[in-house]
Amino acid sequence: MLTINESVTAFDVAEVLQDESGIFEAVSPVGEKYQLICRSGRSITNFRPVEHQRGKGAQSQLWRLRKVGELRLEQDAA
Repeated sequence: MLTINESVTAFDVAEVLQDESGIFEAVSPVGEKYQLICRSGRSITNFRPVEHQRGKGAQSQLWRLRKVGELRLEQDAA
């Protein structure tokens, strides 16, 4: 389980986050930023762009993921 502000890199976002719960920032290989919401025992429940500008090119195929928050109890129980 990742803690808030902990970062990882990965080729497969869904595989890394399969057992996670919380709010994550993801940066694609081309620099696009996304916010992801994950619930324990479920697939990624929300994956949306944070900004609409294009990156400056991919230097690798790795995604950068950082946990930015926890879900509130009533959200996690839904």
